[in-house]
Formats: sequence, C-alpha cells, structure tokens
Amino acid sequence: RATRRRAMRDLTSTIAARLDAHLTLPLLEFALAEGTHDAKSLREAKLATLVKTKMCDWAEEARAEASGSGSAAEAKARRDATVEAHAALGKAAARAVKFASDGVLIKNLRRDKAANAKFAEDNHGVTSADVDALYKFAKFEYECGDYENASEHLGAVQLLSADNERCESALWGKFAADILLRNWGGALDDMNRLRDALESNASTSNLVKMKQRAWLLHYALFVFFNHPNGRNLIIDVLFQERYMQAVQQEAPHLLRYLAVAIVANKKRRNMLKDLVKIIQSDVYDDPALDFVVAAFVDYDFSKTQEMLKKCDAMIEKDFFLIGCKDAFDENARQYVIENYCKVNKRIDIANLAQMLGMPAADVEATIATLIRGSKLNARIDSEAGFVHVHVEKKSVNEQIIEKTKALLSKTTALTQAVLANTQAQAY
Repeated sequence: RATRRRAMRDLTSTIAARLDAHLTLPLLEFALAEGTHDAKSLREAKLATLVKTKMCDWAEEARAEASGSGSAAEAKARRDATVEAHAALGKAAARAVKFASDGVLIKNLRRDKAANAKFAEDNHGVTSADVDALYKFAKFEYECGDYENASEHLGAVQLLSADNERCESALWGKFAADILLRNWGGALDDMNRLRDALESNASTSNLVKMKQRAWLLHYALFVFFNHPNGRNLIIDVLFQERYMQAVQQEAPHLLRYLAVAIVANKKRRNMLKDLVKIIQSDVYDDPALDFVVAAFVDYDFSKTQEMLKKCDAMIEKDFFLIGCKDAFDENARQYVIENYCKVNKRIDIANLAQMLGMPAADVEATIATLIRGSKLNARIDSEAGFVHVHVEKKSVNEQIIEKTKALLSKTTALTQAVLANTQAQAY
C-alpha cells in the first residue's frame, strides 16, 4: 500500500475545529473528566471557548478554574451588558416570540413560506421585520445557552422567512441547539433537512458543497453515536458517493467512526468488504482501520491483537465512541475468532484464548455459536481443547446468493435515505 498518513490518536482538536464553540464544550468536559489531556491546557481551552459565547456565569467559573482569579467588576459589567442586550432584542422580537410560542399555530403552518408570512402578518401582525428580529433574538438566546427557546424560535424563522440564506443559517443553529438539548429525533430531522438544503442549492459550487458536507458530518457525529439508529445512519450516509468523497478529500479521520460503527453493528457486517475497499484505496492510518486490514485482509492475527489493544485505548478516550466500546470489543473478537478458524484446520483453544486475552471457555462458546449459526463447519473436542475445522469452498450459487444479500442491504439503505430526505422536505 502507499505511504499512509498517520492519524492522531486523539481527534478532539481535529473534530472541534469543525464545530460551533458550544458543541466543543461537551468534548472538553469529557476530556477533563477522563483526563485525556493536560488539565491546565483543557481548562484554558474551555475558558477560551466560553469567552466566545454569552454564557457569562459559566465563563467566570471557568476563569476561576483556569487562573484562580478574575475581576468581579469586569464580570459584572459583561453580565449586565448581556442581560441588557437580551432584554432589548427580546422586546424587539416580542410579537414574533408570542407567535412562535403558540404550538398550535406553528403546527398548522404550511410548507408555503409566502402563505405562512401572509397569514402571520394578516392575523397576528407579525411582519418580515418581526421575523428578522426573531432571528437575531434566537441567535442571542443560543449564545446565552438558552437552547430550548433558541430551537423553538429558529424553527419558526425557517417557516416564516423567505430569505433562503437566513433559513439555512437558522437551520444550522437549530441543529446545534437540538444536539445540545439531546433531542436526537429533532436533531436527525434537522440533519436531513440540512442535507436536502445543501444539495438543492444550485448557486453553490461543487467544491463548496463538498466542504459543507464535511462540516455537516462533524455535527452529525453527535446524532450518529447517540440516536438509537445512529450507527446504521453513519453507514448509510458515508457510503453515499458524494459523502464518501467529502470524507476522503476533506476529513479522512472520519473513517475511524465508520469503521467502529460497522464492527460494532453485527447487522451491518456485510459492509465490511466495502469498508476494506475504501481503506485500501485511501492513505490514512488509524488503529480502527489497521485492525480491519489486519483481521480481514492480511489475516495477521498477531497484529490484529495489537490493534485491538490500541483500539480499546483509543475508544476509551473518544467522546463519540466510548458508548460503542463493549459492542466493538465483543464483535471484533468474534470476527477474529471466526477468521482464525477459517484459515486454520486445527485450533488450540487455549492458545487462541491467550492471543485474544479471553477466557478459554468464552472462546469455545463463541466457536460453538458460530457452528450453530452455520458460519463455521467445525467440531469441538472439549477434552483435548482443540477445534477441528472442515474447510469448504463456496459454490458459485452460494457466492451469488451472498452478493445478492449485500446488494439488497445496500438497496434498502438507499431507500431509507431517500425516504428520510422526502420526510424532511415534507416537514
């Protein structure tokens, strides 16, 4: 393979560079809690991030943690200025805020923004100037950390404003707010609508669109690794050609997240072959990618075990992947056992267990499960501690059936993606 670019084991700074300041804070809090970086540097980074926002009280707490001191007078002045600005913006947007807070009214609005704007003005006195004021107020609410109201008000702006650029900006803000509210259903809707808005913008060049897709994927990591169906979503989205191109050209480090999602998801093991093709055509190195190559291409089981240890250490320090650790470990070791059995006719269970750092009984149980599931034609000699494997070459018909199953899975994933976009457009 070509000389590969080494990945940074910790991607916090790399990911944070493509996120809104508010979205970087959970990453910094995680790093502080887990001790993944120098605590002093993290506290300074947290303070530098909070200073960019209007969250004055939290910023002063961070300042005290980082430096142990701060000017009380300056802190009070900043807070007073923020409160005053909030009150002024809220007063200017009062009519639109009242309208946006009426859930029944908002729910009954149509997709036709011109009709919505006319209805709001004729029946509630909400003019385009009021909508502009609402947008400014919602942005300020977001900066103050009032994500719930910001999400509600930015959603109303999208329904009432005829300015496409402003609507897209409002949608990005709502997406970030819903993420910070841990409203994963709402965040998924926002993500799908952003994808649709991005692709339908005829005035944007292909290069800019590719960069926007890369930015969107970084925000989407929160959805991919928190939404109940997130690990399927990252596979479905990233294997779409335009998004894979964005990953390879703009953000190859995201391949780590794709690899972990596939290995951690037994139902998507059919995508491993496609993942291998992507990894082999790319020049980016990462413990998760090296594990896949060692286990499924090179069948280098010593390196596989080495990469598993590195993956464990990497996942424990990754804000997004920490929740996948158990599933990744379990499936990865099962895949290693399965592949090891496929290339060896006689297997010493104790030796294999030692190589994987697993109890021999667990290795034997995994092999028994593979046999029962017809994934392995073998016989276990428990007394001797060996497994005898009968190697069978797949018939042409079996190979065709296997490829057809993979094609069906991809077709289903594509259909779901199209339906998701259609539903987002209908919102």
